[in-house]
Amino acid sequence: MTVRLVCIDAPETAQGQSGTEATQMLKQLLSNASLELRPQTIDKYGRTVAEVYAGGRNVNLELVRMGLAYAYRDYLGGCDANAYLDAEAQAERYRQGVWRWGNKLKPWDFRKQQRSN
Repeated sequence: MTVRLVCIDAPETAQGQSGTEATQMLKQLLSNASLELRPQTIDKYGRTVAEVYAGGRNVNLELVRMGLAYAYRDYLGGCDANAYLDAEAQAERYRQGVWRWGNKLKPWDFRKQQRSN
């Protein structure tokens, strides 16, 4: 099963340190924990779109709180939008993750740029 983390968008691995860090932290959060999926839908690529909980902790929200993902504003409908936006604001305020590394290009803009090249 392939899962797309709902309500967030993380830097692509091709975006350098931020993408690499996000991938490593996701693997760490998922390792050695019981997982629970809270599916919302299936996307056009056949992926289950869900909030993922590891050991009772919301992994999607945790990645945003750590500054390793952005609240995906276009797709916050099925989540606690305020929690995701607050987590992102906190990460920015404390200059965590992408805010510390000075990412100028959001993942959705990076993908759009890659398609046009």
